[in-house]
Amino acid sequence: MKKNYREKLRKIDLTLLIVTILLLTFGFVSVLSASYPEGIKKFNDGYYYAKRHAFFLCLGIAGMVITANMKREYVKKLSPWMFLVTLGLVALLWTPLAKSNYGQARWIKLPGIGMKIQPSDFIKVTSVLYIAKILEDNYKKLHKKEVFIVLFLLIGISAGPILIRDFSTGFVIAAEIGAMYLVAGVYFYQFLIMGAIASGGLGLLVFSVSYRKERVMSFFKGTAEKNADETYQITQALYAIAMGGKTGVGLFHSRQKYTNLPFAYNDFIFAIICEEFGALGGILLITLFFIFVCRGYRIAYKATNYFDKFTAVGLTTFIGIQAVFNIGVSVKFFPVTGITLPFISYGGTALIVSMAAAGLLLRISRDA
Repeated sequence: MKKNYREKLRKIDLTLLIVTILLLTFGFVSVLSASYPEGIKKFNDGYYYAKRHAFFLCLGIAGMVITANMKREYVKKLSPWMFLVTLGLVALLWTPLAKSNYGQARWIKLPGIGMKIQPSDFIKVTSVLYIAKILEDNYKKLHKKEVFIVLFLLIGISAGPILIRDFSTGFVIAAEIGAMYLVAGVYFYQFLIMGAIASGGLGLLVFSVSYRKERVMSFFKGTAEKNADETYQITQALYAIAMGGKTGVGLFHSRQKYTNLPFAYNDFIFAIICEEFGALGGILLITLFFIFVCRGYRIAYKATNYFDKFTAVGLTTFIGIQAVFNIGVSVKFFPVTGITLPFISYGGTALIVSMAAAGLLLRISRDA
């Protein structure tokens, strides 16, 4: 048995595994530091969030090991059912179980146990697996009109409900599926049609909802307007990055995390990392994500079957684009979206799902 495990370990992409471990370590240390003031304030325990993060990290490790050892045919067979289950969880966002934060209903509170889950995180992976199966089954017929319509409807079913309740996460789901369609070989004009219709829908969803419209409009306002509510978060994040300089103020020595920067251990954790570790720490983190994405697409290129290829493209795009958006928000490259940084931000379902996705990529690399 030991020989069997050594053989499996030898075959997987060790670079991806090492980068994932480094990101998770980086994340735990950052959450431990960034969440300390909030833990003291709310629970009189500076390590409250760090202990919860460690618990979810253990669950994530278990999930990563399981997905890394699941057989391809088993995953493929279960993918439609997993997709349907997560769609059912998403539907619960329109029930009294849904919990709304800052204008967006993202969470479901499970009755009896008080635990909250974010169903949109699960559908990031289940939609990739199900659509990878559909693409593999129809890859010779992708240019047919009826197949194109089905593919377009799958984007709507996967991302549409999430876009209404959680715009930024819905955008990530649409982007990962779009990347899968592009590499699958749909005609470019078909891809443009999808993009045009999706862009129109996204614009309607943004400008028809007041708080989303305010966020987009505030993006074009100068950060000097620090007293304005809509520019406060990004202004404080830029202050944190600026105070970090080249080498940072030192671990646990951030000042912005105490009262100035909301969600310092979650949405804006990159700003705290730059404050404590400096520009060098920020560049190191970006480099780790860059290596992760490169290895993920390399795994997709070397995969020996279409299901694994499309799955690797979708999962890698999900991790990569979510990292780009989170970091881009912190440096005022994008409007504030409220999206987490994979492997780094404090979280439960988000962390577990990201680690499960990494496990699937490792399984694909081993089979290749």
